[in-house]
Amino acid sequence: MIDQYDVTMVNGENAKKKKSLRCVVCSGRAFGYNFDQISCESCKAFFRRNALRDMSDLHCRFSGNCNITVESRRHCSYCRIMKCFAVGMRKESIRSEVEKYMKRLQLDKGYRQKYPQATPKIPALMTIGNANILMMLSSTDRTRVNNITHCYDQYTYEPSSSGHFPPLRPLVLRIDEFFNRKKPIFINLISYFKHLPELKRLNLDDQVLLIKQNIRLLIPLNYAILQTPVNSKFRGSHIQTTGLYNNINIHEMLRQLSSYFVGFVTYDPIIIKLLITVLFFTSSSSTTRSIFDPAQYRELSTIKEIQSSYIELLWVYMIEKFGEKNAIYIFTKMITKYLCVQIVIDQVDTIVRMNNDIQNIDSLMQSFLQLT
Repeated sequence: MIDQYDVTMVNGENAKKKKSLRCVVCSGRAFGYNFDQISCESCKAFFRRNALRDMSDLHCRFSGNCNITVESRRHCSYCRIMKCFAVGMRKESIRSEVEKYMKRLQLDKGYRQKYPQATPKIPALMTIGNANILMMLSSTDRTRVNNITHCYDQYTYEPSSSGHFPPLRPLVLRIDEFFNRKKPIFINLISYFKHLPELKRLNLDDQVLLIKQNIRLLIPLNYAILQTPVNSKFRGSHIQTTGLYNNINIHEMLRQLSSYFVGFVTYDPIIIKLLITVLFFTSSSSTTRSIFDPAQYRELSTIKEIQSSYIELLWVYMIEKFGEKNAIYIFTKMITKYLCVQIVIDQVDTIVRMNNDIQNIDSLMQSFLQLT
């Protein structure tokens, strides 16, 4: 397979002599050895994510012999991982979370012996009662979590929560009246995203696309936080939408979606705030409209990197707080619920477009609802 990919192997002695190392997978610029071979940061991260996967999940859409270069390395995951194995990258070198932690402890021990007055900079093992809790979050991670929580609470408050008392009788609204009432909720959630430093660094077109693609999908999760008693005094109104196909109540459909996440919010609202942030940076939501009319992002790779960083933050937070087994269970449940959200929102989109009153919906809301 090495001959098949026309790879020139570089041994350790020759690598030391080279001023500019090249990745043996894609020929991109490399800085050293990763998993027993010289590789760039991109192929290093790719191998860590995929080397332990079931290879039957991956398939080449072409001939099974794709040319892997810096430009083409993201085109075919199957051929890229096969080339990683062919050039000698070893999946046995991938450390588990426990191994990473023990390595950090070992490094920290040596650091403290050399600099006894220095403050430890790595995770520690905290004892509560008879239980040992692994402290996975770094100080930077904790700052990010705190900033996200504070920013979310500051900007996404329920506009009508102050002194709000739901009417005794159901409020009957046309579809345009219903969504126009929701505009402040959309605006507040967008205000939170606009204060994220990662979003500010993207070009304006990509910022707008992310909002248009994802904001309506995240409203149910946002409402789960707003309407959970431990977080808000808001209880919501009894609303009935009128004039829709088969007398469907859009409000009830969205309320039901929000209820999927109330249990998570009650358990720990931070995981839903982090999940909302992760999902906002999704570049291809699986709704019918986005499948047939995909958004064209200018900085797609940057958006994916941003999302990956938030996924890692959410994952490390859950492992530290709940343990690996519970973290896997919670994460799986949340993603499953979100897939249901996408399916129902797709149905809502179809129902809304069948109504003549959509022309009276606020122009900005029409954009958020992908009606324009």
